[in-house]
Amino acid sequence: MMDIYPAMDLLGGAIVRLREGRFGEKTVYGNDFTGTAKSFADAGSEWIHVIDLEGAKTGTPCHLHIIEKLRSEGLKVQYGGGLRTEENIASALDAGAERVYAGSLPAESPENLEELFHRFGDRLIPAIDIRSGKTAVSGWQKDGSLSPEMLLEKCKRAGFRLFLVTAVNRDGTASGPDRKMYRELRGIFPEVSLIAAGGISSLDDIRCLKADGLEGAVLGKSLYEGTIDLKEAIREASSC
Repeated sequence: MMDIYPAMDLLGGAIVRLREGRFGEKTVYGNDFTGTAKSFADAGSEWIHVIDLEGAKTGTPCHLHIIEKLRSEGLKVQYGGGLRTEENIASALDAGAERVYAGSLPAESPENLEELFHRFGDRLIPAIDIRSGKTAVSGWQKDGSLSPEMLLEKCKRAGFRLFLVTAVNRDGTASGPDRKMYRELRGIFPEVSLIAAGGISSLDDIRCLKADGLEGAVLGKSLYEGTIDLKEAIREASSC
C-alpha cells in the first residue's frame, strides 16, 4: 500500500505549478483553496500536500492561515516552504499542520538534526530535493553543500525514517518519476521510507513506484491537468 498526497502550490494568492522550480515558469489554476481541498477529500484523499512557494523563496512561511481552511474539509495537512527555523516549524504545527517538511534547515544545519528530531519527531519530514545529482536548497535557488546520500545518512542517524525526495528536474514536467534515483536510494537505505515527488503523470507511474517500494507519491500537475484521476490513483496505490 502506498499513500497519495495531492499537492497545492501557493504563490501570490493563487494555486500554481512551477516548472522545475523556476518562478518565471508558472501555470495558474485559480484561487479556490477550499473548493480544491474539498475535491481532494471527495475523491477519498486523507492528505493534502501544501507547498508555500513564497515561503520557500523568502525563508518565512506565508500561508499558515490557509491550514485551518484545508483541515475544515477533513484533510490532514502536510506543509512546507520557508520552514528554516525551529520556531517556523512549531508555528506551522501550531497552525494545524499534521506534518511539516523542511529541506534547507536540515541541509544547512546538519549539526542540529538530533535536536530537531528530539523536538518534533516524525511530525517533521526532511525534504531531500535533488537536481542533477546534487541537493537543492533555498527554494531550489541554489545547490546545497551535502550530497543527497550524505544528507539522508545524517538525517537517518539522527532518527528520521520518513523522507520527501523530489526530483527537481522532473517537477512540473509530467515527464515521469526518476525511478532510477529512487531505486538507488532504496538500495542504499532500505530501512527508511521515501515519498516520491516530481514528474508523476500516470497510473502506470504510481504502479511502478509502488513496485519499487516507495511509501508515497505527491501528485501535482497531473491532477490539475486531468491526466490522473485522484480517486483512481488512490485506488491503485491502495491495492495489494
